[in-house]
Amino acid sequence: MTSLRVPMLSMLVSLYSVSVLGVQIFWGDNPDLVDQSNPRQGKEDIKLMVSLVGDNIDLQCLVVQARQPVRNINWKINGGLVNTPDSQTVISNGKVFAEIEDHFKIDNITEDKDGSKVSCEYSKGHNAHRMAAVFHVLKLEIVTSGYVCDNCNGDVKLVFESKASSSAEANVEKRIKSRIADMTNTKSDEITAINGKYSVVLPIGTVKENQAILAMEHKFLKDGFVSGSLTECLCESSGKGGGARIGIFLGILFVMAVGSIVNVNHFLNPQDS
Repeated sequence: MTSLRVPMLSMLVSLYSVSVLGVQIFWGDNPDLVDQSNPRQGKEDIKLMVSLVGDNIDLQCLVVQARQPVRNINWKINGGLVNTPDSQTVISNGKVFAEIEDHFKIDNITEDKDGSKVSCEYSKGHNAHRMAAVFHVLKLEIVTSGYVCDNCNGDVKLVFESKASSSAEANVEKRIKSRIADMTNTKSDEITAINGKYSVVLPIGTVKENQAILAMEHKFLKDGFVSGSLTECLCESSGKGGGARIGIFLGILFVMAVGSIVNVNHFLNPQDS
């Protein structure tokens, strides 16, 4: 008798959980999607999405225990409905309940999305379920001097900035430093964070050899003035800085020296001409 009660009890508990919990909505796994470290009351469900300008974004929304027939998952940016055609799929399709998922994608995210809020919503009848994430999109500024650029010898400063990240948020800062460290091959403790700006100093040769940095859209400041881009600093590929230019300069000096010797010899011995 006891053996019959345990499965029955388990089934009753399961049915009770479904009826009490109802529809549930979750974010899919994404390392750039972090929890708030100290959320305000009523804002606990809002997550924070860290990205760099140029990233491809893929947010996954999961809805479980959705009663049949299922409805569409809706996406909004700053309250405006976004069309995501044919992106919803059914993971599990039962007679009463189903599990569904949908994806929201942005290719090559731009700076203007910094601070935007994207929400995933599922509603049926009078019941609405939603969750949201705020974008923290970091732009890049590369700062150096004309001397460093012209001679390809010295340091440059990389400054990553997100206005949405200006307030202290421990989890966001941790993830931002991790992203920057991965890109620049540095350690998190080498990155300085002040009011939403994250900076790291590197040799210009090292930066010029880093394709991830060069590929990211950036503002280039030389002697405090906006210039073209870091690619105008023509370093040799070895990254040692200035070797090619020095070699050319020494070659020119050698030619000039040889020419001077010939002229002096011609002046002292005019009869040889």
